[in-house]
Amino acid sequence: MTTFKLAVSYMKRQKGKTVALLSCIVLAVMLIFSMIVIRDSGYDSQIKEAKDLHGDYHIWFEGLEKDKTQDLTNEEGISKSNTSKELCEVVDKESGVKLYLNSFDKGFLSSLGYKIEGREPIKDGEIVIEKEATRQMGISNPLNKNIDLMLLNKYIDDNEINHMDSANKTFKVVGVIEKLDKYYDKSRYSITLRAFVYKDSNLPIKIKDTYNGTIYLKSEKNIPQFITKMTKKIDTNVFNLHENGEVDLAKNQRQNSKFSKENIINSVLLVSVSTIVIYNIFNIIFQDMTSQIGIMKSIGMSNKKVRNMLIIMSFIYIILGTLVGIVFGMIFSYVGLRVVYGYSSMLTIQISSVICSFAVSIISVFISSFIVIKKFRKMSIIEAIRSSDKYEKKSKNDNKKIDGKSKNLLISMATRNLWRNKPRTILTILAITLVGIMFILNLGAKSLLKKNMEEGITGGSWSMSYGSVDKTVEGDSRSSESLFYKLDNNLIQKVNGMKGVRHVEPHFYNHRGHILLSKNKLSKAYKDELDRKNSSYQEEHNNEYPLLIRGYSDDMLKQRQEFIEKGENILSTTSGKYKKVILVNNTNSQVTHSFDAKIIDDVKIGDIIEIKLPVYRDGIEKYENFKVEVGAIMKELYASSQDGNTQAQGAQMIFKENDYKELTGQKEYNKLFVIVEKGQLYSVERRLEETTKNYGSTEINGKGEELKLIGMQQSSEERLSVIYQFLTILILAVNIIFIMRSNIITRRKELATLRAIGMSIKSIKKILIIESQMYGMVASIIGAIIATVYHNYGLAKTNKVLLEGGYTRIIEPNIPFSQIIILFTIFIAMGFISIYVSKDKIEGTTITEGISQNN
Repeated sequence: MTTFKLAVSYMKRQKGKTVALLSCIVLAVMLIFSMIVIRDSGYDSQIKEAKDLHGDYHIWFEGLEKDKTQDLTNEEGISKSNTSKELCEVVDKESGVKLYLNSFDKGFLSSLGYKIEGREPIKDGEIVIEKEATRQMGISNPLNKNIDLMLLNKYIDDNEINHMDSANKTFKVVGVIEKLDKYYDKSRYSITLRAFVYKDSNLPIKIKDTYNGTIYLKSEKNIPQFITKMTKKIDTNVFNLHENGEVDLAKNQRQNSKFSKENIINSVLLVSVSTIVIYNIFNIIFQDMTSQIGIMKSIGMSNKKVRNMLIIMSFIYIILGTLVGIVFGMIFSYVGLRVVYGYSSMLTIQISSVICSFAVSIISVFISSFIVIKKFRKMSIIEAIRSSDKYEKKSKNDNKKIDGKSKNLLISMATRNLWRNKPRTILTILAITLVGIMFILNLGAKSLLKKNMEEGITGGSWSMSYGSVDKTVEGDSRSSESLFYKLDNNLIQKVNGMKGVRHVEPHFYNHRGHILLSKNKLSKAYKDELDRKNSSYQEEHNNEYPLLIRGYSDDMLKQRQEFIEKGENILSTTSGKYKKVILVNNTNSQVTHSFDAKIIDDVKIGDIIEIKLPVYRDGIEKYENFKVEVGAIMKELYASSQDGNTQAQGAQMIFKENDYKELTGQKEYNKLFVIVEKGQLYSVERRLEETTKNYGSTEINGKGEELKLIGMQQSSEERLSVIYQFLTILILAVNIIFIMRSNIITRRKELATLRAIGMSIKSIKKILIIESQMYGMVASIIGAIIATVYHNYGLAKTNKVLLEGGYTRIIEPNIPFSQIIILFTIFIAMGFISIYVSKDKIEGTTITEGISQNN
């Protein structure tokens, strides 16, 4: 009990130092607690939002025959299931808007998160349609109106031959369905639009004979096991039977974030910096206690009691610091959650957050106290009693060499003062260096990624495939039909005149073509890629392979002249029996992870190739076969690095636009390349989204396209990282402030002596400011050098991967100047602040009081 009272008594007597140490523990605990809580809460909120927008079901299935559907939905462990028959697609030929048509099932609609206005269809010719689709078609108040749609069914027969069946039909809208507005935010991802008809509707085309639906399990924990078991049992694949896709994506993002390299490094860095800072302050506190402990030991206090007293103090610091840190962490988490995720979120506090907070506190405090206790045990009573003279002796020796030059004198004195306590200085500089390195690397890498994504050098194979093209305006990949989607001249001119846009390139585009080849014409590399797809996706081909079609104007063809490897450009009017095309004979192989895989083996200029294209004839869409002549062959570089390859699954062909129009019957452009001024990519993207928001089923792609999938997570992680860096720097600030304040108190006699011989308070403040800034300056220089070397080492590795993958543009080595300058600025400001908060100890002591200290 006496030991406990001694510990508490000393903590009370040294309020300033106790508060400083507790502040560091509180900040460390608050940081680790809030980062865990903000991350968990944010991702839990994203999971909840995914359920609100896309449905709260556990498992999705599609493309299953009736017997497989029955086997699946009758399995044990299911609490509820909803089934709807897949029929076909329906297309509005005026706008190009496409919907997926199913038989009506109220439970299925509800599980997807739809609300219905009106009634369900009860006879042939009635339809329930998504309200957003009618808005994009330009139909207001659609209920009870007639709507003309084209039924469309693309299917593959038993011989793996592609077919298309289509017909026109008029429907009466008896109900409209819709989701929350956020679901239709086109800046996030492509959306699926749906329509439903009476289950026994008479549709004048060959319809699908498969089903899709949703399943709710009795326990959400059993989802992986259920999918694995049923995939084998009904002989299907994970693409036809899988977890709720959007919810699964949110869960994976949470898991990836939690165990990401950056998060682990930040956590280790936090514990390391906290330990160093807490040790420094512990050391200062216990250094002041040394002479008193020496006196207590001289009158009979044992080493064991001394150790127990220090351990009790450590426990008090841990308990108080952790509890206060958790309370502040809750407040900070609530605010940080809104800052990081930017929408209404629920605060999730798990027991693991509290355990981690105590762990950080215990590790930091006990490592520090263990080192200090070990030091005390080795110290004799006489050494302990005399230890308070340490600074005075050093200052006497150091002051012998002071010369009289004012500026050099100040710097010289500051430098000597900095290294008086070498262990403390080294540890402080080490902590600042670690934080500085991470600060420069994290923010530098993110800044460089954004810059190079804008230039199409990095950011993923999609962004890197656009070359001179910056953004594209085109039909939504899920909710538009390429043959009917159109860009009118008014929109093209509006985009061309937009601020930040250099020029635009309207053209034709369709990724639903097929190239007809016997297997012996295929290259081995392409066969390997097809085998990989068949193994992964159960995707088989028999003499018909994916083909992406483009229709370019003469100006666009001239701009692509440099990419032609063999043959001549197709600028002149086609002569001969067949239309001439430019063949893109390379594709991205996931087997070799490069674009060196050719499609056709030993293809030559003048070869005749048969293709199958979607065409518009007699008021409907259908496939027609054509023979074309190879007029030119593109370099591999075009496939990897120009005009975008997002939807390219094999060969590509470029037609003269007039030839394309003649063959397909398509009259109006359906894709727009946008080339922007340097540095204007993201501002132009925002203007394009605003301009096209009411334009039927339109999406904006191009450089930065991957951000639609990872953008929200990346943005959240960036904000989390900034908060992490800020609070870690705050811990260091407390450390520097406390060290400087402690140094001023310890050296009051020395400072008073300097004032007595004529040095002004202003000059003394300058010495102390220089000294405090030296911590940050030295550490920032070391950190900047290490971070720059490591940064460029990472760039070299990235460039190697780019070159191996067939890309020719690489990232130039650079120095992250902006981040280095920010870091220097922070620590310079920190030096001024540390002296400002200690000015009472400088100005509040008279010369007489100062000189009388420690006499």
